[in-house]
Amino acid sequence: MSNYIVNSNACSIPESCSEVEVDIKRLDRMLQAAHRSSIDIKNSYDFYVLALKEFNKENLTDSYLYCDRAKYELTAAINDAKIKIKGSRFHSLRTISYFFKLYGLYAVIFAMLSVLFFSLLIYQYSDVIVLGVPLWSSFFAGLGASAQILTGIADDLRRYGLASRYKRLWYMTIPLLAMVFGYMTYLVLSSGLIARDGSSETRVFTIMFVCFLAGFLTKWLINRLSRMSRDI
Repeated sequence: MSNYIVNSNACSIPESCSEVEVDIKRLDRMLQAAHRSSIDIKNSYDFYVLALKEFNKENLTDSYLYCDRAKYELTAAINDAKIKIKGSRFHSLRTISYFFKLYGLYAVIFAMLSVLFFSLLIYQYSDVIVLGVPLWSSFFAGLGASAQILTGIADDLRRYGLASRYKRLWYMTIPLLAMVFGYMTYLVLSSGLIARDGSSETRVFTIMFVCFLAGFLTKWLINRLSRMSRDI
């Protein structure tokens, strides 16, 4: 361990508390992804705890070095989890699962399939009407919710280099809830509560866009409705 710390002094050590905090939070997400993928993180976690303790003491240099060592141990653990064939290492199901969880690839694949699914529904069943409401209202909302998931993952990767949202399977319910919101949005817009200016075709495209927007804002609507239900 001492040799590692000496060599690490040549590295660029962050001088601000926020930089070290970002590194520790990123490491925490990496460890969570590895643990959920059944990768042995004991050695890495021990150094993570030391990094966290030193950070709380405001010893930024020691905290950074422990954090860097924890990343090294995690990389070694990931390499050990790979399959060894004739001296070469290949990714195993555990390491593939780790990278999928770390970068939100499960959510990306689900959202892409969801986009294709709702696009197909719009193409095939746009004329179907239930209780006076065309089902394309729900389909466009589902499309918007799928776009929201992709946007959230892209924003996480741009900001942090890994996924911090949509790590659990709950995001699969977002398109389903969006379909309900899209259906209700059409009811509100077609009920006469909103002025009907412009041609019929213009109104239809406007409603399509609003339904898509309602689906895109599904997560925000869930938070708002949850607060309202707690206050009741």
